[in-house]
Amino acid sequence: MEKAKKTSTDKVVETLKTWQDVENQTISHTTSVISKSANPLVKLVMEIIRHDSIMHHRVQQFIIESLTTRTITLTPEELGEVWELLEQHIKLERATIGYGEELMKACKMFVQQELVSYLLTDELKHDKLLTQLEVFKKKSYPYA
Repeated sequence: MEKAKKTSTDKVVETLKTWQDVENQTISHTTSVISKSANPLVKLVMEIIRHDSIMHHRVQQFIIESLTTRTITLTPEELGEVWELLEQHIKLERATIGYGEELMKACKMFVQQELVSYLLTDELKHDKLLTQLEVFKKKSYPYA
């Protein structure tokens, strides 16, 4: 009997599950480093990575579920219900980007500058996510 060929979706789900296993290992490993290190910088970096890995796992699970058990929907009405709050949040995120850019110029110490760079990168990522919602809003309801 011939094995059934895997669909593209099956391959994506399989890869995401493998990736989730690695994220779980990362979470465990960072927890171990945190418990063994007395250095506050090492602990901070491991905490950041641990938190990111938890979120990666969560996003991966969302993608898996969207491909296997539930459809992702977002209507213009659903977005409209919270749009004013999202616009306020976009302003907040852009203010934090300004602070990060200002600090990148002002901060000359290596460790502190690297941490500010990390923060700025994260704030830019937040802005990109919010911008993607804005693009969705415009494409789904062009007169909004």
